[in-house]
Amino acid sequence: MKIVRAFVVPLAAMALIGTMWLPHIDRFVAAKISFAPLPYFVGSRIALQAAGVAPNARWSVVGPARITTVGGSHYLTAIHPGRAQVIVSDGRAIAARTVRILSAPSPHATLVAVACYDDGVALFDARSLSALGILATGGSPSDLATVGGRLAVTDNDGDAFTIVERAPWRIARRPIAASDEVAASPDGSFYATLRAWRGLGAVAHLTSPPQVTKTGMTAEGIALDARRSLLYVANVNDGSILELNARTMKPIARLWVGSRVFSLALDADGTHLYAVRNGGMKDDDGDVVEIATQPRPHIIARSGLLDLPLGIALDQRANRLFVTDEAADIIYVLDPTSLRASHAPLHTCHTPWEPTFDARSGRLYVPCARDDRLDIFNAATLARVPGAPLHTAGYPLAVAIWR
Repeated sequence: MKIVRAFVVPLAAMALIGTMWLPHIDRFVAAKISFAPLPYFVGSRIALQAAGVAPNARWSVVGPARITTVGGSHYLTAIHPGRAQVIVSDGRAIAARTVRILSAPSPHATLVAVACYDDGVALFDARSLSALGILATGGSPSDLATVGGRLAVTDNDGDAFTIVERAPWRIARRPIAASDEVAASPDGSFYATLRAWRGLGAVAHLTSPPQVTKTGMTAEGIALDARRSLLYVANVNDGSILELNARTMKPIARLWVGSRVFSLALDADGTHLYAVRNGGMKDDDGDVVEIATQPRPHIIARSGLLDLPLGIALDQRANRLFVTDEAADIIYVLDPTSLRASHAPLHTCHTPWEPTFDARSGRLYVPCARDDRLDIFNAATLARVPGAPLHTAGYPLAVAIWR
């Protein structure tokens, strides 16, 4: 998470600390509190961090928020719109920071939601591309998906899988550990891959209670064929893709595609599945694999070797596959049938992650993890849209359009 400038608390601010314990010393040392670069939406659960104070430092807040401690970690929950002053001190160092808390975004606006691993979900107005604010989930988002006005957000490092409703604005958290990617079903439910469930990768159908099935080593990529009730999960560390019955969560077939199979994309009729093999090992470049799903999954084509491909998105109308390369900072443009280049690679910002193609707007959204930016292209012309790339919060990894 980013470290932002803080200030030594003046005497007037000390009067607001309330019951927070402070010893009698002659001089405090300035510390720094970590917050996202945007204001937070009401309902945010913000992990509190500070540099320059001891681990047992005491936190206090004045304003429409409260501080809770869970497992030794401190969180700020934004209760109402307004401004809250957060203060931390260990008796030697002290810092304070004012946090702006926003009302819920309009339920009628189309939003671009960006999963930012360090800070939460950054929300942008889809029409103007203006930054609106951050919804902090209390976790480390790596992916998100929407259906029926609901937004599901993973937590890659913890167990704060979050579901947000727009009207009325409501936030619920489900205790699902180490969720990585998420897919939405038209029935309103969600499926999430779990990177390390009881020592293995797994996939969960977020029913109550969740239905969990082991899939292989380190489950990450996911694709759902809702019409056939089929689910596909990529297992990075054993090089397999598992096909499951999405209703019963029982495995059907396993296909071995090679080391570090990472991301998946499924065509509209569910007959062709595309997988990105990340490589990432010495003398093992990655590639893209085309898989026919009927009658059982089987490989029908491979691309040439690519540097370090990672994410994938399909524009079926224009017959284009977009594949990000985290090492070369480019987006390959491939023909889905031949898996050969149909256009020169698009240059983008640093470390492009999981791309999203939105057919309604005709835009390709590309989060760049190490640049804290979101790049956006007109998918028809392959030109960058005016104003892009946009600044986001810390380490953006995935995008969803929230209508």
